[in-house]
Amino acid sequence: MSVGKDGSEVRYVRSRDGVRLRTHVRLPEGEGPWPVLFARSPYPGMLPHWLETAAYWAGHGYAFVYQECRGTGGSEGEWTPFIREREDGLDSLAWIVRQPWSDGNIGTYGASYSGVAQWCMADALPPEVKTMFIAVTGIERYRQSYMNGMFRHDIYTSWAVGNAGAEPLVPRGELYREALKTRPHAEMDVRLFGRELPWYREWVTQPGPEGLCWNEGFWAEVRDVPRRTKVPILMTAGWFDHNLDASIASYGKLPEEVRAASVLIIGPWIHTSDVSGDLDYPGHDAFGPGQREAALRWFDHHLKGADYGGPKGRVHVYAIGENAWKTRDGQLRPASSRQFRLSAAGRLKEAGCAGLLAPEGENGEPGALSFDYDPERPVPTRGGAALLHYLSGDPDAAPPASVLQAPPGSRPDVLTFLSEPLDADLPIAGAMSARLTVSSDAEDTSFAVEVMEVLPDGRAFNIRDGITSLRLRNGAPAPLSYVPGEKAAATIGLWPIVWTVKRGSRLRVDVSSSNFPAYHAHPNSAGIWSLQEKTKVARQTVYVGEGAETWLDVPVAEEGGEGA
Repeated sequence: MSVGKDGSEVRYVRSRDGVRLRTHVRLPEGEGPWPVLFARSPYPGMLPHWLETAAYWAGHGYAFVYQECRGTGGSEGEWTPFIREREDGLDSLAWIVRQPWSDGNIGTYGASYSGVAQWCMADALPPEVKTMFIAVTGIERYRQSYMNGMFRHDIYTSWAVGNAGAEPLVPRGELYREALKTRPHAEMDVRLFGRELPWYREWVTQPGPEGLCWNEGFWAEVRDVPRRTKVPILMTAGWFDHNLDASIASYGKLPEEVRAASVLIIGPWIHTSDVSGDLDYPGHDAFGPGQREAALRWFDHHLKGADYGGPKGRVHVYAIGENAWKTRDGQLRPASSRQFRLSAAGRLKEAGCAGLLAPEGENGEPGALSFDYDPERPVPTRGGAALLHYLSGDPDAAPPASVLQAPPGSRPDVLTFLSEPLDADLPIAGAMSARLTVSSDAEDTSFAVEVMEVLPDGRAFNIRDGITSLRLRNGAPAPLSYVPGEKAAATIGLWPIVWTVKRGSRLRVDVSSSNFPAYHAHPNSAGIWSLQEKTKVARQTVYVGEGAETWLDVPVAEEGGEGA
């Protein structure tokens, strides 16, 4: 045992196979025993953050135990992401239970990877663990990695090159950009690190939900752990966090009695549990920096017996546009929906616009609108939730959250549809979906949508985006057939949001075939995208107006209510 300058003790906890895991223990001042909080992480560079976190919780009367995951930092063993976290975590909890400074009341704590380290053992916790605090974390790995067959480069390629566990062959500052340029992409690991990364190759070569890596082993086992969880959980998520969709799905899987004792908080945050982008979110920090005040009240209740003083079984959401927190009764269900049909130009002659978003009840003017999609010149990502590379500090990283968008007509490969000014507020409350009827001269390709609010002064800010490949459209478990030139209908489900588009603003929908590097640039050929060496230009057509299944469905909250 050694004692650090911050007062923490460094221990080495043995796992069941004898590997020693470096563990930092920070005890409060005075006489114990104390309730204990336990966290695990694989990021050595974050040790100062964790030691500061330990000091915060020790100052509030908690023993804080932070452990470096196997094969990272000062822990022994081989680093393979996620695979041994369940066994190592449970072995370490058993060690904590035996310590004289533990009073038998334990909570687990952490965000992101540290949240996965909690979820993967949540169905096998010792009775001393009374609750969990899981922030910005998801365990629906296919849904996190792909949307309808389109891989999320900005999250998982960025994460992979930063956590490869091998020395790169090129300067670290160039890794991500070189990885994105590599074709076939599956060979990125050997070209940039001189060795294979089997776990990453599995991710990029299994683009459909039927892939073995999503249905066997760790990710298949952990996906349904929430259904077997027995302790209440305080969960937090961000409207612009890449784990939002999976966080909501995991919360929804909790047994009814556990969900009734749990709480989910969703704010206008990115993955750091803070705000970003070009909009302001007054009051977003009502639960304290990093939601620590909410966690403190939660742990004081479950581990010290204090009164919680608030409702359980609730979802607290920040309503963008209204800039207010609202409480919902357990789920994110809209009261009704409105449909806006994409139509040809019609009576709206706006510069750069391809057509009108016709209000409900109007079929809109029919048309077939075409553009050329070149994978070598994809539409660049600007804003959104499915992003992570910004955490690297790369000044060229795609900015997260809601940001100012380019005006209509900025690119010939983007079709813009604009509504007339709204005559009343439109309180979006849930998951929008876009239905497109399209065709292409390629054997396979992709189509993307982005929904925005256009303020009265003309500035547009992204609300949600989505994408689909043709062969894995509509949630197909395996590739569908597609004959070039045929019409195909595809529904793109967008991630949930609570956002009130204000009276006088307009809705805008952009349709294109790319959103890069949030998603890979489809090469316009059939087969596994990451094994393709070449790309080609595709002629894309979107069918709109009367006779075409092309529209935007918007879930709407109850007027004057919360749409619970």
